[in-house]
Amino acid sequence: MGAAHSETTVQVIREAFGCGEALGATIAGLTREAPHLRGAMLWNGDQEDASALLCQGRAQELAFGREGAVLVLHALRAGELFGGIMGGAGEGVSRIEALDEGSSARFTTTAVLRLMESYPLVALAVARQMSARIEAMRRRMVETALLSATGRICSELLRLARASSDLAIRPLPVFSELAITVQSTRETVSRTISQLEKRGVLRRIEGGLAVVAPHRLEEMIY
Repeated sequence: MGAAHSETTVQVIREAFGCGEALGATIAGLTREAPHLRGAMLWNGDQEDASALLCQGRAQELAFGREGAVLVLHALRAGELFGGIMGGAGEGVSRIEALDEGSSARFTTTAVLRLMESYPLVALAVARQMSARIEAMRRRMVETALLSATGRICSELLRLARASSDLAIRPLPVFSELAITVQSTRETVSRTISQLEKRGVLRRIEGGLAVVAPHRLEEMIY
């Protein structure tokens, strides 16, 4: 059985799998709570029997090509699974990196598969996350192929804002990280956000950015 978990971790486990207290405790007992620092590598492609649930903080799945090319495959938030259970691009090709200080609940992939076999709720939760992941990657592929750099930046800003009830992006995006996400440059991201602020589409707030005119931001995507 795993060591005692924080209330936050247990709550995230229950919400992620849509389960009650008893099953949540069973799942938590199969995990190890692991804190991490910003920039830590949380998983790499050769760890097939290592899976985890992100409980606090943000992370991203990155793929690496020759000559230093980097592609963001997926941006992860608390409550999302990563690692062997979600598949990977193979040894040395992809990895999960932490964007913030946080923590995760770590399983073996074998343990997750056994939970899926035993509890339909767990199997359904994993299937839903996989489906959402595929849809997010499909959307990014379409945007990379069809939108300009400015359009991709506006689309990502709008997506980040809509994740909160007040259309605020917190914490303030790191321009270099946002550039990798949208396959652009830090300079283009900085220039675009500055122009959006001057036009009154965005406004700086404490700890982040507020989208003041979402309809105008949406118009600038295409």
